[in-house]
Amino acid sequence: MNIRKLNRLDTLIESQRKKGLLQGAAIVVEHKGKRVYENHYEPDREDSIYKIFSMTKPITAVAAMMLYESGELDLMSRVSDYLPGYRDCKVVSSDGIRRAQNQITIKDLLNMTSGIVYSGDFGEAERLMTKIYREARTQSESGILRTNTDICNKLAEAGVAFEPGEAFRYGHSADILGGVIEVISGMKLSDYFREKIFTPLNMEDTDFKIGEGKEFRQAVLYRRDKKGKAVRAEDDVRRRLEMETPSKDPWFEQGGSGLYSTTADYARFAQFLLNKGSYHGKELIGRRTMEFMVTPQLNPAQLHSFDLESCKGYSYGNYFRILTDPALACSNGSVGEYGWDGAGGSYFFVDPTEELIFIYMQQIEGGCDYSFIRGLKQIVYGAC
Repeated sequence: MNIRKLNRLDTLIESQRKKGLLQGAAIVVEHKGKRVYENHYEPDREDSIYKIFSMTKPITAVAAMMLYESGELDLMSRVSDYLPGYRDCKVVSSDGIRRAQNQITIKDLLNMTSGIVYSGDFGEAERLMTKIYREARTQSESGILRTNTDICNKLAEAGVAFEPGEAFRYGHSADILGGVIEVISGMKLSDYFREKIFTPLNMEDTDFKIGEGKEFRQAVLYRRDKKGKAVRAEDDVRRRLEMETPSKDPWFEQGGSGLYSTTADYARFAQFLLNKGSYHGKELIGRRTMEFMVTPQLNPAQLHSFDLESCKGYSYGNYFRILTDPALACSNGSVGEYGWDGAGGSYFFVDPTEELIFIYMQQIEGGCDYSFIRGLKQIVYGAC
């Protein structure tokens, strides 16, 4: 790597900070097993703890594929085999509600082709999920729903937006997969993560809550004002992001968005991915399984609806975006580069060809500015 060129990252970051578009942030770049760049921008610090939101998903995928590799999880099996709430799943649309013809499979959960949506106001399925999700939280906090699997079965009442397997739709699939992991393993999701992934990878600060005595390390949360400037977030923003009580057990351990972590911890996870399932001589998952996980999984019909802003030129599979067309992505990266990002502004990628890891952390409502992220990536690849 041309280390001098990597200093352009500082220049770009400082220009954003000078404009008020960015305040706290952190970047880590590793190349061929060596850390070649690291910086933490005040008020963030080296040990700041961030809610990583959807960067939880790749961890959930690894947890599931450990069960796959041990023969306990068949990707073609039905979700209803583990969570009976999905046995009579309904398709919810503007045409009404009808029984789904297809069963949701584990593969559908991993590839976001289940039809399970997030809460929102875009269509009948999102509106119904908004209602059911609120009910689930209320019932969990009142003790009616006692476990994560109870919550997953409750969310099944919201149905799906289309026939499972027919399209891509970003939603609660990874949260539901977390419930499947619990049923198969017989362990609470947080315990399974800790035993199988976090402890072997020395991810001491990664969990569904911020550990006792670590609260002061929580990264400052921001929002964007009407001019796009980053300003400190108020309590209502914390409530919207379910961050109002970060040091307490969450009402739902969400395999899609629930984890807190640090740049150091997530860099260890990324290094494990780059090493094709091993970390410091410890193999958590096999090389062939890891190669399968970062192979594009969407068929042409599913790709047609894979239209996320951050994923032009990419395919998808097992909660990773996977670069297939650098020209379409306007990227100087490698075919096969993969990763994901989070609603709080975090972003990462792993490039097996260049043996390269990039971690970006931020804590802001609305997520990262993808034009800015592309700029950071262009600088990193330009230094290769």
